[in-house]
Amino acid sequence: MAEGQELLVRKDMKRVVARLHEEETKVEPYRDDYRRLLDNHGKMIRAAMVVLFARACGPTREPVDESVITGAAAIEMLHLATLVHDDVLDDAPIRRKQPTVHTIRGNKAAIYLGDLILSRYMEIMAGIAPNTDFIREQAGTVCEIVGGELYQESGRHHTDITVDYYDKAISGKTAALFRLACLTGIRLSSPRADSRMEEAARAFGGNLGMAFQIIDDINDFDLGKDTGKPKLEDIRDGIYTLPVLLGLRKDRGFRSVIESDSPEEVLGYLQAHPELLEESRQTARTYLGRADQALEGSPLNEDVRNLLGEMVTALTRQV
Repeated sequence: MAEGQELLVRKDMKRVVARLHEEETKVEPYRDDYRRLLDNHGKMIRAAMVVLFARACGPTREPVDESVITGAAAIEMLHLATLVHDDVLDDAPIRRKQPTVHTIRGNKAAIYLGDLILSRYMEIMAGIAPNTDFIREQAGTVCEIVGGELYQESGRHHTDITVDYYDKAISGKTAALFRLACLTGIRLSSPRADSRMEEAARAFGGNLGMAFQIIDDINDFDLGKDTGKPKLEDIRDGIYTLPVLLGLRKDRGFRSVIESDSPEEVLGYLQAHPELLEESRQTARTYLGRADQALEGSPLNEDVRNLLGEMVTALTRQV
C-alpha cells in the first residue's frame, strides 16, 4: 500500500515542478534570471512535506487538490527566495553547482530578484488561502525565518555565543519553514483538521528542520562530501555552527584557533577532536528521533506516515 502512495506522491511532485515552470515575471530584463532561479530547485523536500501532510489528512487514493500543488510550489519559492538573499550575504559563488545570481547580475539585482520571488510567494498564498488565519500563519513564519537569520547575523565572529543561541537561530532560519510546510499541507487539505494532526505536523516539521540544518552544518566540514556549494563557508564567514560551539564550550584554547582566521586550522582542530563532530551528529539523531516519535500514535494516514518515516530514515543514514 505504501508503494502505491509513494507513486501518487511522485506524480504530485511532478505537478509541483510543472507549476513552478509556469511561473514567470513580467520584468523583462530579468525574466531569464527569474526562470533559472526557479529551475534550480533541488530536491524540494519542503514542497514534498506540503504534499505528504495534505495526503495524511485527506483523500489518499486520488490526486491532491490543485491548491495543494500551488501551495507546495509557493513554499518552494519562499525557500528559494531565502537562498538568493543568503548567497548575497555570504558572497557564495555557487549554489547547487550553478553560479549564484549575484555573481552574474550583481548584489542589487539579486536582492530584488529574491524580493520578487518572495512577493510572488505571498501573492500566491493570498490567492489560495482558505481563511485569514492561514495568511497570518504564513506571514508570521516569514517573520520567524527573518528573525533566525538576524540572530545568525548578530552572532557572526562572536566566539562567546552559546549552543542555545545557535538553536534559536536555526529554529527560525530553517526549522520554521519545515514546520510551515507541514502545516500548509494540512490547512489546504483539511482546514478543520484534528488538533492532534496539527500537533504532529508542528513537532515533525520542527524537529526534522533542526536535524536538517545541523547535518548541513556538519557537512560543511566534510571535504569529501559533494554538497553543491563551497566547503568551510560558514567558518570563513564567521558563522559558528554546532561543532565549533561545542569545541568552544569544552576548550577555551580553541578560541585562539578560530581567531587565527584560518578555516583550515579550524578544520584541523575538529579532525583532531572527532568527538565534537560525533556529538553534533548525535544531536541531529536526537532531533530525528523526536520527529519519528511525533508520527507515533498520530491520526496521520498510515501509508503516508510510513513515507514520512522513510524520510527520517534517509536523513539518519546521512548522519
